[in-house]
Amino acid sequence: MPPRPAAQHAWEDTFRTDEAGRALPPRHHRLLMLDVAGSPLPRDARHLEAALAALEERYGHGPDGILMCLGWGPVWFERHTPLRSPVGRPVPMARWENPVLEEYDACLHLASDRQETVTEATEALFGPGPHDQRGRLLLRETRAGFVGEGLPAERRPQAAIPTDAPLLLGFHSGLRRNQATEEEVSILEGPLAGGTTMHVSHIVLDTDSWYEQHEDERAALMYSPRTSAKQAHALVEDAESDRTELAAVAAAHGRVGHAQATGRARLAGRPRINRRDFATIDHGVPGTHFVSLQRTMEDFHATRAMMNAADASTHHGGIGVRRNNGINAFMDVRSRATFAVPPRAQRAYPGLPGPPA
Repeated sequence: MPPRPAAQHAWEDTFRTDEAGRALPPRHHRLLMLDVAGSPLPRDARHLEAALAALEERYGHGPDGILMCLGWGPVWFERHTPLRSPVGRPVPMARWENPVLEEYDACLHLASDRQETVTEATEALFGPGPHDQRGRLLLRETRAGFVGEGLPAERRPQAAIPTDAPLLLGFHSGLRRNQATEEEVSILEGPLAGGTTMHVSHIVLDTDSWYEQHEDERAALMYSPRTSAKQAHALVEDAESDRTELAAVAAAHGRVGHAQATGRARLAGRPRINRRDFATIDHGVPGTHFVSLQRTMEDFHATRAMMNAADASTHHGGIGVRRNNGINAFMDVRSRATFAVPPRAQRAYPGLPGPPA
């Protein structure tokens, strides 16, 4: 088996592409929200690393096997290490938000094209057997979801989701040049150099109201008022969507596009976050588990602030903080959490005093 990349978040070289050249992320995902019991010792780090390595050896690295990314929250670093946390605690990101601001010690993101693989990996880590972590890690919550053509319509047949839609709102995500590269989101220096930071939020989506609109109206809100549904479905390279002309387009059309607003956060034309989000119907409610990677949390905060497009109402009276303002009216953020993702060699209890191996 070829050596696994030094960066835990180095997934994309393993992705396949569709006929248009768009990247195809793994179809099945699971987030394991974890807390640490007691005070881990170096032997606990060795046990956790051995378990993760065994899963990678068993399934292989990639969507046809398994992809994993283990991040650690601010409370882990504050309570158990001498290191300053590379990430701050989560905060609300819009005036209308009232999310639960979570303080989990860790989050393990599992992904595979095979749903059975993420289930088996979870059971191996938190069930009887040689890789059981329950003596030290407490599995507080499991969040599951999917992304890929046909899965949203299959999982929520009562909605008017197109049968070829890869996500619940119907459009493609992660277009070329619409994502920061894995290298661009990597931490450059310090004890976690080569790692990244991870933001995790649970967003509930009002898919019923979304699909009451004509497809061209949905494309206008997702991308730009000057983008038709036909054009949106043909996008492969990027979704810049008039990001430099928001004021004029908003004044002329009385609405703002999500990609249009968010694109204003780019630096030198480059996006600042790498999205790993996926659809969910956890608890029977349509939503998104939004997972983003970025070099610093400031990159996420800047991107989200631009997405809010709080200035858009000054360009047209029909635009509000949520009304006719991207997808803001169709989403409700229920929770937020932040994590630091170490490089692979340090993923088991990073910063723990004493040698991990």
